[in-house]
Amino acid sequence: MRLNRQAAAVIALLALAGLALRLILLIAADWRYDYDEGMVGLQVLRILRGARPVFHPGQPYLGALESYLIAPQFALFGASAITLKIVPWLLSGGYIATTGWLGWLAFGRRVGVISALLAACAPAYLLVVGMKTWGATAETPVLGNLALIAASCAAAGSGSPGQQRRAFLALGLLAGVGFWVSWLIAFYLVPAALVLIFSGRDRLRRHGWAAALAFLAGSAPFWVYNLRHGGATFNYLLSEQGDGWRSLGPVLDHLTYDLAPRLVSGDPTWQLLSWDAVWWLQIVYEGGLVGLIVWGWRGSWPVSGRAARRLLALFAAGVPLIYLASGYGNHALNEFGFDATGRYVLMLHSALPIGAAALAVWLARRRRGWWIAAAVLISVIGLNLLGAARIRPAQVFVSPYYTRQPATLQPLIAFLDEQGIRHVWTDVGVAHVLMFETRERILAADWYDIYGARGLLRFPEVPLAIAAAERVAFVEVILPGQVETRFEQAFRASGVPHVVTRVAPDLLVIVPLAPIDPALLGDGLGYQF
Repeated sequence: MRLNRQAAAVIALLALAGLALRLILLIAADWRYDYDEGMVGLQVLRILRGARPVFHPGQPYLGALESYLIAPQFALFGASAITLKIVPWLLSGGYIATTGWLGWLAFGRRVGVISALLAACAPAYLLVVGMKTWGATAETPVLGNLALIAASCAAAGSGSPGQQRRAFLALGLLAGVGFWVSWLIAFYLVPAALVLIFSGRDRLRRHGWAAALAFLAGSAPFWVYNLRHGGATFNYLLSEQGDGWRSLGPVLDHLTYDLAPRLVSGDPTWQLLSWDAVWWLQIVYEGGLVGLIVWGWRGSWPVSGRAARRLLALFAAGVPLIYLASGYGNHALNEFGFDATGRYVLMLHSALPIGAAALAVWLARRRRGWWIAAAVLISVIGLNLLGAARIRPAQVFVSPYYTRQPATLQPLIAFLDEQGIRHVWTDVGVAHVLMFETRERILAADWYDIYGARGLLRFPEVPLAIAAAERVAFVEVILPGQVETRFEQAFRASGVPHVVTRVAPDLLVIVPLAPIDPALLGDGLGYQF
């Protein structure tokens, strides 16, 4: 018991160390957030004003749990970039601790501690994306890890009937909440269901009712919403599934040559590590995944962790298979080349540290293998920390969809306030940030993205209010020194008198002196970047 407490204390300390590393990155980035995160912040503000959303606006499949978790921070400390990011930052600590716990259950204390160490010193991609206030990105690995822990306890059959029932209750509740938050929880629930069906059938019959009731309780917001809105979630998710199996080859290539190296390093555009370093990280991490699959049924590991090892084996094999067969995989194939789906397989980081840790311990058990194991761990941790040290915050904390978000909108806000302008048509990457920064004193929306490109309509009342306003401004992000943009050309062609102002080297503002229908400006309002 004393050793157990010592290992738990070490895992807790590693979680704190991982939080410290991530806090350094957030401070270096000046708590920068992108427009999708700004959307979450706007939803939190509306919750504080009495709204009770079930899903994020425009996405009836992404539960608003994160917004409700952030609401107390806003209420106590005010709405800011810091209070917007504090919840996913804390959840990243939960990810480290639960990863260590899961590795401990499956392979023993030594693997558990090393798993927590590797999760704390994670690849740059997880460090950045794992702290995004994106709705389900930070919550899903924590909920999923806890679900695997509960499932391993339920399937192991150890403990009293009361303890087993509590494990099933916990699994059901976690599964329900995860089902509401995001269907990405399926990556965790599918292996849990398979292990319970094939190795814990008797216990499933005795306690399955408790898990089912807990699942219904945890997912209650999901079912109430869909009953009231005609199955909106199912209609949305099943309406656009791409071309299914015909795209299997390209999606597999994308998973192999883009997402796999991205997960163990970073976005290729960040240029953090050499390709040799990235290949070495892939060899170690993916070699650990292969080990997890094998050790689910073979290997001289503690008998008590057999159920957890089989869960991890099915999880490691299942994530790529489920991704390839899902609609998410089809969305990877886009003509623009940005990271559209990296976060949809981010859950592999529940297994990657454990697999690498188990691989190191397995190597150390070989004759004179301890130095090889030490070299593997030191190289992986060193490369991960090197990648973190090379992070350029202004580059990596912007949206993958919109990479030219200005570092600050304060010059724009000051100009709009001076002009008494409260309604703005602007790029999608600016709109939500501008609204959040001004606490919706200024309303902003992207006319082209909503009506021209048929993008998501997050807050339907906002573009209607802008269209009805007597005085509006049009704002575009530009390159420093750029002149004669299509934006300006479209205004000149319209014949409407207007005033052009560059409020910052990367922000162009046009204020029309007479009413103008944005539709007349056509592609001049389109995506410049």
